[in-house]
Amino acid sequence: MKLKNVLGLFVFIAFTQKSFSQTTIESFFATEEMVVETWFFRPLTEDYKLSIFSLNDAVIDYETEDASLVSYTVLGYDLWKGFGPVVGGRFFDGRASTLAGVQWAKAGEQFLITTNFTTELRNDPLYEFFLLAQYRFPLNEKLGFFSQFQNSTNFNSQVHEFSFQRLRIGLSWKKYQFGLGTNTYQYGENWDFEIEPGLFIRLEF
Repeated sequence: MKLKNVLGLFVFIAFTQKSFSQTTIESFFATEEMVVETWFFRPLTEDYKLSIFSLNDAVIDYETEDASLVSYTVLGYDLWKGFGPVVGGRFFDGRASTLAGVQWAKAGEQFLITTNFTTELRNDPLYEFFLLAQYRFPLNEKLGFFSQFQNSTNFNSQVHEFSFQRLRIGLSWKKYQFGLGTNTYQYGENWDFEIEPGLFIRLEF
């Protein structure tokens, strides 16, 4: 998928999901790639027992303008203090899968943590451990500190397949967050390592 089509898709997703709390669209600019990402996390019931987490992103190569797309959505039920089962689906690298697993999630005014351990419901499944953690606090009346960390570790029944981590540290002003970041990747059973430093800007709805 080409760059202009990806950007149009993500603008559509962001603005059609703006009724959800904790909705974000982010662009990360590195030396060889750009990552465009939208995600939202929202309790669906007043007692916070049922929640939804959805992430859609594209990693776009500057040279070719080709993009790899990921769409990931899970519904979770809180059985005890944020722990409980999740079900959902994922589309990645031309592979659509139904997911099931367990979660732990907790949210407050200054922090958000959601973790999922899932398996694809298919023969020869991929297993994934996913973590998103966010922490922020005010610095003065206008600016705040913002930080976020994501991790996705994927493996089959025998070996590690791939992993990535995304670190963001910067400032918050009104609905915007911006600053420095890194994307790191590990591939295969030898965990071959790559790193992409860059800048990010994000908008919360």
